[in-house]
Amino acid sequence: MIRKYKIDGGEFAINIQDKNTVLFDLDGTLLRVDFEEFLKKYFKALTAEFHDLLRDSDKFIKILMKSTEEMIKNDGRRTNQEVFMDSFFSLLDVENTELVSCRIEHFYKNKFSLLGEGFNENKDAIKIIKKLKKAGYKLAITTNPLFPKTAILERIKWVGLKAKDFELITSYENMHYAKPNLKYYQEVMNKMKVKADQCIMVGNDLQEDMIVGQLGVKTFLIDDYLIDRKDGSSIKVDWRGSLKEFRDIIERIE
Repeated sequence: MIRKYKIDGGEFAINIQDKNTVLFDLDGTLLRVDFEEFLKKYFKALTAEFHDLLRDSDKFIKILMKSTEEMIKNDGRRTNQEVFMDSFFSLLDVENTELVSCRIEHFYKNKFSLLGEGFNENKDAIKIIKKLKKAGYKLAITTNPLFPKTAILERIKWVGLKAKDFELITSYENMHYAKPNLKYYQEVMNKMKVKADQCIMVGNDLQEDMIVGQLGVKTFLIDDYLIDRKDGSSIKVDWRGSLKEFRDIIERIE
């Protein structure tokens, strides 16, 4: 069934009934959060975990960011986790790497959840996922895989969702590329055994999420927490609106 939707004064038609897979970004899409503000809280909390090993917090954050950049540039030969750890330990310059690893594991298991204080369940997101699951769609969380799975599962809980709601959740342990590399999206589709023309991508980042349209995936831009770097690139989207408006569309699926 083809329905028409108005966008910026115009109209377009998209057949959402012939799709069987929906890929969801997490932060700023399903999770109501300004990711830049969240990163500040995250860096502050993680830095505190290492205050006795590295008293220069600015230097520590620069190391984190540098190692994250290495993951973004990953060429696919290693997991993002392997790339991050190799870079992180080489830059941190500490003798007891096992102690550092234990600190990181302890932080994500026991401290990361504290960053979720103040988040409320996203009822629109819950209704969307429930409706799509009932309609038989395959669902994935395609958040940029720069965090360990523990941290991503925690953020999914903040939305009010469960890991079992999704066939795939990308994390730095199971992915070999990162956004905006198109190979990241191709790896996702390979893991889910689907083709681009079977998929819809739902995200709030114009450059990192909507770029998947170049592979033939239909793109839905959620603009509640829109990220647009205005880098001069021309990225077209198939639909744009709030998460509530997207929910209204999904609720019409029979």
